[in-house]
Amino acid sequence: MASLGSEAEREPLLGPGSPGSRGSVSSFDRQGHCKEWDMVETQEVYTSRWRSIRILYLTMFLSSVGFPIVIMSIWPYLQKIDQTADASFLGWVIASYSLGQMVASPLFGLWSNYRPRKEPLIVSIFISVAANCLYAYVHVPAAHNKYYMLIARGLVGFGAGNVAVVRSYIAGATSLQERTSAMANTSTCQALGFILGPETHFCKLSSDVLTVYRLPLPFASVY
Repeated sequence: MASLGSEAEREPLLGPGSPGSRGSVSSFDRQGHCKEWDMVETQEVYTSRWRSIRILYLTMFLSSVGFPIVIMSIWPYLQKIDQTADASFLGWVIASYSLGQMVASPLFGLWSNYRPRKEPLIVSIFISVAANCLYAYVHVPAAHNKYYMLIARGLVGFGAGNVAVVRSYIAGATSLQERTSAMANTSTCQALGFILGPETHFCKLSSDVLTVYRLPLPFASVY
């Protein structure tokens, strides 16, 4: 029985019956203990699995680094595009990111339960890119610019709701022995993004006021 438990610790949770997975399904005895896998994981599958996990490390880093790039210039940008905006509205603009993420996380999580995880990940990335592009041009409309900024930041937060899907995939694609270090690496990449984001803020490279506040957006869109 102990050997069965040790074997289960070395096996990832995802099987072919799981959305977005590549391994094989485990069989269980009446006590619920994992008996064996229908197919042993090959070196090629192992390498592919960890390649996907490392790509998600990068996804977490780039998703996090985009937030501090933009947040530093929101207030002066808001004052420039709409003189009616006050500090109270700034609070809503900043909070809209978290609200969007709060709404998106369970939706993307539910989606990934029934469909391959790459689908919500790809959609969330496209939403983030589109939202950052909208944020870069909120000064173009003749009126109600502050509301366009509010919508843009909310959509950026909605796109950032993929964090739950990333963590879910990593938890399912690793064995019990691998999971602690994999989740720790995920949190490290996310923290590094928040730390290094301000270092990529190249606003002072331009003397044009609007360009100063919009310049970080291409970097945030790429991230």
